[in-house]
Amino acid sequence: MSIADFELACTAAALVVYPIKACAGMPVQELALDARGGAAGDREWAIVDAQGVVTWQGAHPRLALVQPRMTRAGLRLGAAGADEVAVPDDLAPCSVKIWNDLRARHDTFDAADAGDAVAAWLERVVGAPLRLVRLGEAALAREGNNALHLVFTPSVAALEAQWGATDPRRFRANVVLEIPGGDGNAFIEESLAALEWQGDDATRLEITAPCIRCVVPNVDPASARVDDSFGDALTRLSQQRRPGATVFGIYARGAAGARLRVGDTAKMELAF
Repeated sequence: MSIADFELACTAAALVVYPIKACAGMPVQELALDARGGAAGDREWAIVDAQGVVTWQGAHPRLALVQPRMTRAGLRLGAAGADEVAVPDDLAPCSVKIWNDLRARHDTFDAADAGDAVAAWLERVVGAPLRLVRLGEAALAREGNNALHLVFTPSVAALEAQWGATDPRRFRANVVLEIPGGDGNAFIEESLAALEWQGDDATRLEITAPCIRCVVPNVDPASARVDDSFGDALTRLSQQRRPGATVFGIYARGAAGARLRVGDTAKMELAF
């Protein structure tokens, strides 16, 4: 089926899984959706600080340089200038604290610690006493946890017009979508109700919320250098569209068991 068959359509230009929250992503050719309607294997691991609090790139920009790699033998971590480290199968039970935006507090969840060797590797690469943990089911299903994160290339191009060349990886999206002749369609995603995916495994993604941006896009994913001018440009562009919080990209949720593939076509269903 051709993309020309649809009046409003987009294609999946890139699909990314983030095995470890706050670390680099893994480009994939196919995303399988899990029971929560998000990408299977996405953000199932996290980094905690010395107080056992799940941390982020806003606190430790060099986490952007940590490159997870899923192999048949399990998870491995790599970084430029450092040998890979294998995550052991035998994990130690622990508890972690995760900030709850909706309730403005830390909630405590069960997790499993990846051990001292991985922690020592992280400290060498990131420069801080951090540990890798695998989150338990309750943490993955926690209140306020968004499923899929989507960005559209015409919107990235609109930001480039204000700031300069922009690496879409700054937005840490699971799905990067292109629109044919899309220069005039910047931010159309903010008017969508759903995406109807076509192909061998047709599915529907329901749009759940706009993505309110934090300071993480200020981090260059290639160098971990922080540039506040990027966030300033993002805020200016957002304020031109709607006053209030800085918004870029959208969240969505799909059906458990569905699969999205690079090059797949989706019909865009407007919310009005």
